[in-house]
This record gives sequence, C-alpha cells and structure tokens, in this order.
Amino acid sequence: MTRQERFFLKILRTLHQAGALKELILIGSWCQYFYRIYFDNSPEIPAVRTLDLDFLVPHPGKVVRDVDIGSLLTGIGFEPQIDYPSGLQRFQHPELLVEFLVPSRGRGADSPYEVKKLHVNAQSLRFLNLLSEHTITVKSGGIAVRIPEPAAYVLHKFIVGRRRDKEEKSRRDFSAEKEIGEFLLSRPEERSKLKRIFDGFPEKWRKKIKASAKTVSPKLYDFISRGAGGSPSRDPGSG
Repeated sequence: MTRQERFFLKILRTLHQAGALKELILIGSWCQYFYRIYFDNSPEIPAVRTLDLDFLVPHPGKVVRDVDIGSLLTGIGFEPQIDYPSGLQRFQHPELLVEFLVPSRGRGADSPYEVKKLHVNAQSLRFLNLLSEHTITVKSGGIAVRIPEPAAYVLHKFIVGRRRDKEEKSRRDFSAEKEIGEFLLSRPEERSKLKRIFDGFPEKWRKKIKASAKTVSPKLYDFISRGAGGSPSRDPGSG
C-alpha cells in the first residue's frame, strides 16, 4: 500500500468516525480503489494515480448530522483554500486535494453551494445525478463507503470526458474507463447493469456516450448500440 493510499484511508476513517461519511458518495478516480476490492482485486481495474479526491453530497438540503468537515480535515493536516473570485472551497494536502460536489441546480447556479450542516461549500456540476441514483456500498477495514455502480461510473466518464477532451486528465480518465468498461462486458451481471442504466438515459446523454465510446472503445460502442433484439440500433439522425 502506498503512502497516498494510507492517507486516503485515514481521511475515510476520520469522516466515518464523525458520522459524515453517511452523507457522502465517493466519486472520481478514487472509486477504483474500492472497485478493486469489489471485484476481488481484479488486475483489469486500473490503480489510482491522482491527487484529486472528490465527494458528492447527493442531497445537500437533507443532511441530517451536523459535522464540521472543514475542522476534521484541517485536524489531519489539510489547509483550506478559497478559489477567488468563485469562492469555491478546497482542502489541500501534499498527498491529496479534497473537493465537494453537489448535483447541478440548473442554469445560472455557478456560485458554490453552502452545505451548512457539513460546514463546507461545494461545486455544482451537471450529470452528477447519474452517479447518485446508481450506487453500491463497499466495506473495507470496518468502513462502509458508498460509491457509484461501476457501470454508472464508466458511462458518466464518457459524458463528462467528452466535454473536456483536450485535457490530459481526461485522456487518462478515458484510458481507465475503457479498461473498466471492457472488464464489465466480461461479467454477465455487469453487462446487464450497463445496458439497463444506458437505456434509461435521455437521448442526448446516449448520443454523447456513443460519440465517446465509438472513438475510445469499439467493444463498448457495439454493446450499448445494440437494440432490444440484439442488433445494432440506428443512430438518431443518421441516413
């Protein structure tokens, strides 16, 4: 286990002991740490190599427990930072950068959302409901961590990755989601989840995902493009 991984687990234990972890969903690349556990340490799940540690507050207005997360993080060595002029709050440490997110509140909601009971503010982003509506809980070391279903994780990456595909981080993410997505295709239960979640999306979302998958993973593109009868479906607007 690397020093970064040990510190990552220390953060989770700190949040768990204070009761804050129940209000959060771990999203982003650090989910892969728990996907490895979930899939019995399968080598097809890439190792984590990122400083960003993201937590989603799925229902910021319904948080039950009052926990000062900012104080908890500064207590283990984080330095609070405010991004000006946006006012977005982050927590910086040499090992990790922690940020909190909430589902988008609609157009014009660019300012950070204050999660009063958790004493943090969070960035509002689109497509996060995709993750919060499809979750699993993985236990490790006596800690239960809620993370997105692997299928939802992959499909979400295809949507947001295409929106920022000029960034180096996005290229790295696409590599990971390709590996994870093609691994899911090898497991019948995960294949079913992948198709069920994809088919439940609005048409605009499905088009974004197909456009990314067609370039990144022909296997995934072929699978999600298949209609109910098992044959490739016709892309809207084609022909």
